[in-house]
Amino acid sequence: MPITMDGKSRDLTRRDLLVQGLAFPFALQAMFASEARATILGVVPFLDDKLSPSTITEHGDKIIPFDLTRLMGWITPADQFYIRNHFAVPKVRNARDWSIRVGGNVRHEQQIGLDEFSEFPRVERVVTLECAGNSKRRNHGLVSNAKWTGVPLHAVLEKAGLQPNARNIVFHGADSGGRSARHFARALSIEQARRPEVMLATDMNDKPLPHDHGFPVRLIVPGWYGMAHVKWLERIEVIDTPFDGMYQTTHYVNKRAISSDSDAVWKPEPITKIPVKSIVATVLRDYHAVGNLYQVSGVVWGGHTPIQAVNITIDGNTHRHSATLQPHTHPFAWTRWSYQWGNQISGIHTLASRGIDRAGHRQPSERSSRLRGPYQHDEIILRRVKLS
Repeated sequence: MPITMDGKSRDLTRRDLLVQGLAFPFALQAMFASEARATILGVVPFLDDKLSPSTITEHGDKIIPFDLTRLMGWITPADQFYIRNHFAVPKVRNARDWSIRVGGNVRHEQQIGLDEFSEFPRVERVVTLECAGNSKRRNHGLVSNAKWTGVPLHAVLEKAGLQPNARNIVFHGADSGGRSARHFARALSIEQARRPEVMLATDMNDKPLPHDHGFPVRLIVPGWYGMAHVKWLERIEVIDTPFDGMYQTTHYVNKRAISSDSDAVWKPEPITKIPVKSIVATVLRDYHAVGNLYQVSGVVWGGHTPIQAVNITIDGNTHRHSATLQPHTHPFAWTRWSYQWGNQISGIHTLASRGIDRAGHRQPSERSSRLRGPYQHDEIILRRVKLS
């Protein structure tokens, strides 16, 4: 009987796959020869997943990974979307009473209520968010994909009118904490903030934002790591200097060596855009197929560049297998992929996937030795399974 990560049996039926979007056309042709089949796919657990998905509290921070072994559809349900909060969630009872102050180096200071969002164009984008600290420690589960609805940031900035000396835009959240009770804040350059895809979102998957995800309004910066997507947005400040806030210059900063000798100089490198990255999310066994047939599935994502390919390697073999990508037209959303793995012998096997984007950027085999810090783990992820 198939076993899940929590030790309970778990099978998938044909209807499960169709409803949840896992069954790609090529998978249907290969796996479903008869409409009469019922339960046919068993989940093979990963030996390297040690963390039971649950709430993790570190220094007052709230962290809940998404259980990638339960990845079934392209869109992550809001109640499964990963959570990473720095402080306690602000208590917001009524979105009608919420407003965003736009000030600083602008011609016309604004206090924009959410009811005034109807004055701006309405936009929808499917965007993948990943925490900059996503790593094996979290079972790689600090990543999810959702549909966000709101208004373009550039339209709000145009209404306020930027002064000629404006250089950066600071986004202040209502969440605060720590010894100094500081608020979370991040900044974008004027050029970055004016990009057409950057938005102020009020809805997630066609419903108002959940409280843990920024209700009633948050910033969405497609292609950037999660810390840029400021939640519970209450103030937009236009400044004429660099922003030196703690979450801009101290946290979310790695160090990179700028010389190759033993006396390398390490310089700060702020975390910004997400590089190309992929992961094996599920391995399913077809019990009705002739021989040992498995469907290996996962996701691949990156910053602003579309995905070109995903290559699969097995047991460290130099031979690469090409995965089949699920087509879509959303440049900032992850891409589902699948690979049929057949005629495998019993025992422990290691699977790995490498994402490649259209600009030729390849997911690295290992993390660079010239990079230090807890952020941006984009190296290839090894997944171990035991076949019987």
